[in-house]
Amino acid sequence: MRIPGRTERRVVAAILVTALIPLVASIVVARTVIARVSATAFQPEFGVHLERALGVYAELAAAIKQGMRLEAEAIAAADPLRQGAFAGDPQRLDAELARVVAAHPALVSVRVERCGGEIAGARERGRPVDPTREKTLTVRKPIERARGAPVAPAPDDGACDGDVDARTLVATFATPSARFDELDSAQAFAQAYRAIEREHRKEYLDESYGDAFAALLGATIVLAVLAGVLVARPVVDRIARLAAATRPVAEGDLSVRVALQGNDEVADLGRAFDRMLEELEGSRARIEFLKRMGEWQKMARHLAHEIKNPLTPIQLAVEECHRRYSGSDPAYQRLLQTTLEVVEEEVGTLRRLVGEFSSFARLPQAELEPSDLAEFLREQGERFAAVEEAGREHASDEALLGRIDLEFDVPGAPMPASLDREMLRRALGNIVRNAAQALRDAQRAAPGGAAAERAGAGPWGKVRVSARSEGQSYLIAIDDDGPGIDPAVRDSMFDPYVTTRYDGTGLGLSIVKKIVVDHGGTIDVLESPLGGARFVIRLPRAGTPAARAALRAEGEGGPREPPRAAGAPESPGSRGREPLSGADREARAGEASTAKAHLQSGRWSGDA
Repeated sequence: MRIPGRTERRVVAAILVTALIPLVASIVVARTVIARVSATAFQPEFGVHLERALGVYAELAAAIKQGMRLEAEAIAAADPLRQGAFAGDPQRLDAELARVVAAHPALVSVRVERCGGEIAGARERGRPVDPTREKTLTVRKPIERARGAPVAPAPDDGACDGDVDARTLVATFATPSARFDELDSAQAFAQAYRAIEREHRKEYLDESYGDAFAALLGATIVLAVLAGVLVARPVVDRIARLAAATRPVAEGDLSVRVALQGNDEVADLGRAFDRMLEELEGSRARIEFLKRMGEWQKMARHLAHEIKNPLTPIQLAVEECHRRYSGSDPAYQRLLQTTLEVVEEEVGTLRRLVGEFSSFARLPQAELEPSDLAEFLREQGERFAAVEEAGREHASDEALLGRIDLEFDVPGAPMPASLDREMLRRALGNIVRNAAQALRDAQRAAPGGAAAERAGAGPWGKVRVSARSEGQSYLIAIDDDGPGIDPAVRDSMFDPYVTTRYDGTGLGLSIVKKIVVDHGGTIDVLESPLGGARFVIRLPRAGTPAARAALRAEGEGGPREPPRAAGAPESPGSRGREPLSGADREARAGEASTAKAHLQSGRWSGDA
């Protein structure tokens, strides 16, 4: 068993003090009351008067019984009954007994018995005895023989002591039982009083009740200790869990959660602790991601600079070789033409890659403004619907959207949030196009994929965009029924240059996550209920701590896109390709001039 801690001991002590003060006061008051009651109850006069009252009750009962015996004796001595008992005429005897019952209201029954117990005559009052209200007494009296009556010989068994004509009166009397009940109650009370009086009054009352109160005090102390332990231990255990959780947090592990249950202040503290860790973990993940993105952007800027410089000389050199060849060898002419086409195609691919690198390197910080997320998503649904219609009629990148079944499920209630509508539109479009490309690639890989890809064929699959409120966040889910994403690569899907498509650069999802993080949200890749991939974006509600933190981060400043001159055309990419500086333009012109000079000097001749 665990030894109680300091907090538990303090709680137990507080409960004990709280319980002992009223209990000790009650014991003192009770002893005083008991002493006064004892002194009042055991007065000598009480015993004297009790004995007198008991004697009165006893004399009354004896008098009632004696009166019944005298009444029976008077009935037995009456001449009419004596004559009727010995006359041998049953009717006469019955009439006399009826008269006796009528003359004596206390009689219940009366009978005359012969020698040997044979009944010569009997009579009753007409209603039975009520045991709850009446007491009975049966009196037997011999009846003397009338003068001159013959004496019958005694039977041989000797049962009648020689007088075969002996008669006995058996009279049963009834009287109210109240007096006798009072007598019994008085006798029981007197006996109990004498028993108490015989004992030492102080020992019987004061010490007995004192022992009872002492036992009550001991039981109260035990219960108070148990109650204190039961009340304090859950609180102490939860506080200990909080204290234990702080140690790994101090070492840098922010994944610890205490998950305290209950509705008290300690549970509130535990939930606040968990929320703080969640926010710290999210902030740290956001900072680490932004730091990595900054490093990748520097590298992308450097790669774009290193790749774009030799592209123009390479293209000009090949074009010059193709132009200056004047021979008539068809095979060599085809070789030059093929080389020119390959170089132009690859240079175009590299220029597009450089443009994407430049766009990624110049990805600006989100500029958040109060907005309605539900209204924004409905607008995007209408925009995508218009793009779908255009894509069905024209062959372009937007034709991808014309080959999918795109559905938006957005609630009608407002969803206030702080948004950069342009950047969030870019992120949403990127994910939807990725889903369309995944559906296209799955159709190409399937048997008969070429026929399914032709214009006029059915849709490649379904993409659904849904939104709902969840706690302090809004959840945007983009689901498709395509091949999905391998769980092994889900954790690295948002890292730069990681892609699952053969023609992808791996920068789109990194840009999407950067935009979501700038909004104070998160993005995850899961398995979709439709069978494919699910991208889940969580954006904070307006006014929540996460939303305020995003606004503070946006207010503290960050990478911003350089301003574009008025009237300058926007280059390909979401925010335009990186403009050339004066030094870059001079370097590019110098490289082109050098290439032309070399070609013209014959150093790069067209002769095989």
